[in-house]
Amino acid sequence: FEKGVTVQGGLPVPITTPAHGTAYDIAGSNKASVQAMENAFAIACRMGASYRAQTSG
Repeated sequence: FEKGVTVQGGLPVPITTPAHGTAYDIAGSNKASVQAMENAFAIACRMGASYRAQTSG
């Protein structure tokens, strides 16, 4: 759960979010893990790089 990522497909830009959402219930409690956000960012970067490679010359 703390590693999961949600990916929105069929859009002109990569949209990824942590699967757990905003986790307001534990915000500020020093319990949250940043792993899902890091994974979401990494996937978005890979999606963007792949798109760029496909569309450039």
